[in-house]
Amino acid sequence: MAGWEAWLLAVPVAVVYAVAFALTFAEAATFAGLVVPGETGLLLAGVVAGLGHADPFAVAACGMVGAVAGDSVGFQVGRRLGPRLTTGRLGRAIGPARWARAEGFVHRYGVHAVFLGRWVGFARALVPALAGATGLDYRRFLLGNALGGVLWAGTVTLVGYLAGDSWRRVERIFGEAVVLVLLALVTVLAVVAAARWVARHPERVRAWAVRQAERPGVRRVLARHERGVEWLAGRFRPHTVLGLELTVGAVLVVAGGWLFGSLLQDVVVGEESVRGDGPVLHWLSAHRDAEATRVLLAVYRATGVWGALVLAGAGALLTRSGLRGTARAAGAWAVAAGAGLAVAALVERAPPPVGEAVVAASAPGGFPALGVACMTAVAAVTAHAAGVRAGTWGRAVAWWTAAVLWAGLAGAAVAYLGAGWATDVFGGWVLGGLAAALVLTLGDTWSALEARGLRSGKGPLVGPPAPP
Repeated sequence: MAGWEAWLLAVPVAVVYAVAFALTFAEAATFAGLVVPGETGLLLAGVVAGLGHADPFAVAACGMVGAVAGDSVGFQVGRRLGPRLTTGRLGRAIGPARWARAEGFVHRYGVHAVFLGRWVGFARALVPALAGATGLDYRRFLLGNALGGVLWAGTVTLVGYLAGDSWRRVERIFGEAVVLVLLALVTVLAVVAAARWVARHPERVRAWAVRQAERPGVRRVLARHERGVEWLAGRFRPHTVLGLELTVGAVLVVAGGWLFGSLLQDVVVGEESVRGDGPVLHWLSAHRDAEATRVLLAVYRATGVWGALVLAGAGALLTRSGLRGTARAAGAWAVAAGAGLAVAALVERAPPPVGEAVVAASAPGGFPALGVACMTAVAAVTAHAAGVRAGTWGRAVAWWTAAVLWAGLAGAAVAYLGAGWATDVFGGWVLGGLAAALVLTLGDTWSALEARGLRSGKGPLVGPPAPP
């Protein structure tokens, strides 16, 4: 039995019912839903019912009563406070942005917002109070509140019940690998969610960078080194041949080289990062499953050294980058492979023990993971080419997200199968990124020089192009 399952089954059933009622009640009555959504407690109570520790109908009834009663209390709070609801101390604590979203929701859906708001997180907590503050007739409010509360509580309880009832089936399907499957899903969802946010809010990303520059400590440093900052700003101007492309590339190369050097030192000396390799391998070995192993074996074969070379050609076709794109991807592959082989031959790190490895390492030496390095390098170059041609910020972020997930999957397969230590995988990621940054920096700088006719010495290297 999983640890979390045993913990849930140890909770007294009365506490399960109390949580189902209390969180759904407090969501709108005290605006607690802005911190802990009521559906969280109701969903967990449904899971406990699905595991056979509580009555699902009793859980649903507690959720329904709590939802309807809590919204009614929230309505009365709004009616009593009136216009002071958003301007008083409580309203200021909630924040004008949240009130604006809730008011927009009410204006958009009118009286139906009471029913529809039950299915939207922030609206569940704020719409009842807004309905009371705007003078909505309570009978009309109660109708939408009751319908929404009953349907919502029943649905959430059912979802939790089905999840709890199917957990043992999921365990039978994935066996010991169920924890790894959940971790993988959470990781992928987190990466995709972060990428979607970045893709949809480029202005917030820029605003964040501006806010960091305006911090008192940063401003003092900038003021103290004004001339140096001006010079650096010149290197980041996108209209200069030796400006933005060269500067960003150089920063990435230096940072990647420093990080790879730190990992290499740890591997040679046997300190810090490598100390966790053994425990990580033991844990992965203990959670292996036949089905998951078959899947990751296929991934391992597809994302190795030669799989990366295939990706280089396929990426050039997908991004329509032609011969130049193919040459860049192949160049990144060659740099990663050559550097990886050279370092592996010098370090000669012992691979994981045969008893805990599903497959043997496919390259001499252990550090870095050669296939991971090659795949990361090619994926980064392909994402760069696709991003340049994407035309929109969102599409470029999507290409880079796919590259990160693909390189991450390649490394996960190596670590899971015991083909390399965790430090070897991390070193492969870093070396691949370093190889891609080096090739892209040289390629972009050469293309810029070629486009401006500067290979023969015409025009300035820094600054705007010379007037005709």
